[in-house]
Amino acid sequence: MNYLLNLRTAYIVNRVTMGVFFFISGIANYLNFSVPNGFYQTVITWKLQIIGPGIPPGWEGVGPLPWFIAIPYGWLLPLAEIVLGALFALNYWVRWTGLLLILMTFSIVLAFGIIPAGTLFPNGAESFNKNILFMTLIWMCITYDAYEQKMSRRRQQASADYSLTASTDEM
Repeated sequence: MNYLLNLRTAYIVNRVTMGVFFFISGIANYLNFSVPNGFYQTVITWKLQIIGPGIPPGWEGVGPLPWFIAIPYGWLLPLAEIVLGALFALNYWVRWTGLLLILMTFSIVLAFGIIPAGTLFPNGAESFNKNILFMTLIWMCITYDAYEQKMSRRRQQASADYSLTASTDEM
């Protein structure tokens, strides 16, 4: 059955889209690395919001990160986005690159809060954390890849069993 829209096509489009997004995001972070209020300054000075700014009232977050964590994180996160995004888009080690992308995205959720603008409803600021959606889509890619590998092993085993049975039937 050749359908234009099938599960495998959706998986490939999702995997490539997520990989390209992270690849471009890493490049953009390096391009905006040293500008005022750029990526590096944000990592060094930003307080971890965890829930979101203003939730509960008076909550100002934790931090900023200690320098021995913030400096390597600031330098290596964009590189990790570039490398892992490219590997994910190109279908290399999907399970492991996807897991690392989820962990990296979770660290971003912890930094900026689950509800970045302090509300779930539109209020003129970013009100939905797209990173939660990204983690879910990456997880779906990981599970589909694992399922596809499992089915491939089953087909190979069935083929081997069939050829073994066919050869003993001929005798």
